[in-house]
Amino acid sequence: MRKLTGTALVMAVATLLAANLAGAPDKTAELKKADQDWAKATAGRNIDKFMSFIGDDAYMCDLTGKWMHGKGTIKADWTKALADPTFKLTWTVESADVSSDGGMGYTRGSFQGSQGAKPFSGSYATVWKKHKDGKWRVAVDIASMATQQ
Repeated sequence: MRKLTGTALVMAVATLLAANLAGAPDKTAELKKADQDWAKATAGRNIDKFMSFIGDDAYMCDLTGKWMHGKGTIKADWTKALADPTFKLTWTVESADVSSDGGMGYTRGSFQGSQGAKPFSGSYATVWKKHKDGKWRVAVDIASMATQQ
């Protein structure tokens, strides 16, 4: 009888663990969606929508290695880029993670685009902070140009 009770208890715990793991939400799904929604805003050339993903105190490093700090500086730079009809940029998130407390996260992926007749591509890493309103906003964004082969 003890053996049967012990086996039943082990089976019950295993079933409970399997059910919890199977139903565990992907804590990165919301962050990946924010990353891709930001990409859509960029493709749509909507500067206000683009800026809604940027934190007030954000840092951004462009392809030349120039750092920008603060929403005003970033907006001035991206207003020019998005106004250029030859500028195109898309990116795809390849991985993401969120801190255990859910307040910080990162996305990493690849991008491709062109400006004028000059294509470019590379990799990016973005650090995100979840704000009090529940929205993910960029804290740091770094892009790195792929080497020309």
